[in-house]
Amino acid sequence: MKRRLYTIIISCFTLFFSYSCSSDGDSESVDSIYLDYSSNNDIKADGDSEEFLRAKLRINKDVFNDLNEKRIKNISKGDTYSINYVKREGDFIQVNLSYSGGCKNHDFEVIWDGVVYTDEPCHMNLMLVHDANDDLCEAYITETIVINLEALIGDVDYKDTCSYNIFSTYNSGENADAIVKGMN
Repeated sequence: MKRRLYTIIISCFTLFFSYSCSSDGDSESVDSIYLDYSSNNDIKADGDSEEFLRAKLRINKDVFNDLNEKRIKNISKGDTYSINYVKREGDFIQVNLSYSGGCKNHDFEVIWDGVVYTDEPCHMNLMLVHDANDDLCEAYITETIVINLEALIGDVDYKDTCSYNIFSTYNSGENADAIVKGMN
């Protein structure tokens, strides 16, 4: 009897735990790593202190692969934007972009699959997702977001030697929307 009660308790605990950790397919999986992006602000550019939008940083191979597969099939996630230019300043990638809105705050998320492609040329793929938060205003906004590479990748050698391919979820082609070359 004790053994049967013990088995029932363990089964209920296991069922509860597995149910609480399940996902509905659209939400992120349990193994997402969100990084503190508060250090993205107030970087120096051309000797002046500028304010930039902060991109949320996430490392998750499953989410990246799902977005990438949908991107290739022309199934977009997030809201549209256009990349005007990118530049690298030390450990930061600045992405100047434009989008419609103006009535609500917009969020940007950079998703990295955690993979470093070491074959020449060494590179990493990043997905940039825009959330307009249901902003229906029609002003054309141009802003710069910043990606903190040290916060995303860590303080490793390949952070500076590899290139970064930045993809929009609206780009169904093979080529990245922007490529930031390594510093070496």
